[in-house]
Amino acid sequence: MNPYLAVLAIVLAAVALQIANGLFGTFLPLRMAADGFSAAAIGTVVTGHSIGFFVGCLTVSRLIRTIGHIRAFAVFAAAASITVLSFAMATDVIYWTALRVLLGFCSAGLFTITESWLSERTEPAARGRVIGFYMVFNRLSFATGQLLVAAGDIMGLGLFMITAAAYTTAMIPIATTRASSPPIPGVVTMNPLALIAIAPAGVVGCFVSGLTNTTIIGLMPVYGTGLALSAGAISILLALMQVGSLVSQWPLGLISDRMDRRRVIVFISLGNALVSAIIVAVGVAPVWVLVPLSLLWGAFALSLYAICLAHASDHAPPDRIVALVSNLLLVWGAGSVVGPPIATAMISILGPGGLFVYSAAVALVLAAFVAWRMTRRAPVPADLRERFVTVPETTPTVAELDPRRADERGAGTR
Repeated sequence: MNPYLAVLAIVLAAVALQIANGLFGTFLPLRMAADGFSAAAIGTVVTGHSIGFFVGCLTVSRLIRTIGHIRAFAVFAAAASITVLSFAMATDVIYWTALRVLLGFCSAGLFTITESWLSERTEPAARGRVIGFYMVFNRLSFATGQLLVAAGDIMGLGLFMITAAAYTTAMIPIATTRASSPPIPGVVTMNPLALIAIAPAGVVGCFVSGLTNTTIIGLMPVYGTGLALSAGAISILLALMQVGSLVSQWPLGLISDRMDRRRVIVFISLGNALVSAIIVAVGVAPVWVLVPLSLLWGAFALSLYAICLAHASDHAPPDRIVALVSNLLLVWGAGSVVGPPIATAMISILGPGGLFVYSAAVALVLAAFVAWRMTRRAPVPADLRERFVTVPETTPTVAELDPRRADERGAGTR
C-alpha cells in the first residue's frame, strides 16, 4: 500500500490540530496586546501552554491506554474545543493562564495519539519519507492557522469559534479510520548526566531551540504591536518564519551529513544572531523590510532543533535512539517553559526590540559553547554519521517514527 495513503487520515487530523494551534497561538497574544496587557502578562499565558504540553507529554500515555485511542482522542479534542470557547467568558490573566495550561495538556494528548498511530501505520522502509511528509504538513498547517488571523477580527468571538471548530474537525478523520489502535509507548527517561554525556552540544542546542523558538513565535505579537504593525502583518511575518524553516531545513541537514554537524550548528546560531540584530537595528520599518528578515530568522532558528538532534544521534548507540529523541524533545520542552519569562523581562527593559536582543544573545551563547565543544571532541567520521532526519518538535512519541532507531537498522550497527 502507498505509505502516504496509509497515513493520510491521521495526517489530516494533525493538519486540523496544527491549524488550531497556529491560529490560537497567534490570535490570543494579539488579543491581549490589543486589550493593553503587559508583555509579562502575555508571556505568562504563553508559558502556560508550554507547561501544559510538557506535563502532558509525561502523563497522557496512561489515560490513553485506559480508555483507548479513539475515545481518548475524542475526549482531548472536545476538551480543547470547550477550553478555547471558555476563553471568551472572562478576560483575566490567571484564568487565561489556567486555560492555556489545560489546552497545552490536551494538545499533548492529541499529538501523542496521532504520532503513535503514524508509527503503527508506517512500514519500516517508509519511515523516513513519512516523517518528512508529516513534517511538511505540520509546518504548512501551522502557518495556515497563523494566516487565518488576518481574516478575522481579533476583538470579536469569531476566531475563538474557528479555533474550536478546527479542534472538533480533527475528530472526523480519526473517528472514521479503520486502523487498529497501536500500543502507546511510555516516555523512556534517561539520566540527565547520561544524556549530556552522549552529546553536550546537542543537548544544549535542543534546550536553546526551546528557549528561542516557542518564545519568539509566542511573543512576536507583542513585538509587532509595539511597532504598530497590524494583526494581518504580524500573522504574515509569523507564517513566513515557518516557510523559511521548510525551505532551509533539508539543505542544512544534507550539508550537516557531509561535515561536522557542530559547524552547521555554529553557522545557524550566528545566522540567527545576525538576523536578530538586524531586526533590532531596523526598528520601526515597513513590513516589506521585515518579510525577508522573518524568512531568514525562521530558516536559521527553526532548523536548529533537527540539526542538534542529528548531532546527538551520531553519538548514541542504535538501541538508545528512541530514548534519546524522546528525552531531547523534553529538553526542548523545558526550554520553551523557561524562555518566555526571560524574554518578557527583556521587552520590559528594552522595549519591543528586546525580544530579538534576547534571541541574538541566546544564539551567541550557543555558538560560543558549541565552538568550544569542537575543541574538546573530534567529529564523528562521515561513514559512521547518521543521515539527517527532519523531526518536528511535537511529542516524545514521534521518536517511534524515527528511521534511525535500532530495529530499523539492526542494533549494534552504525
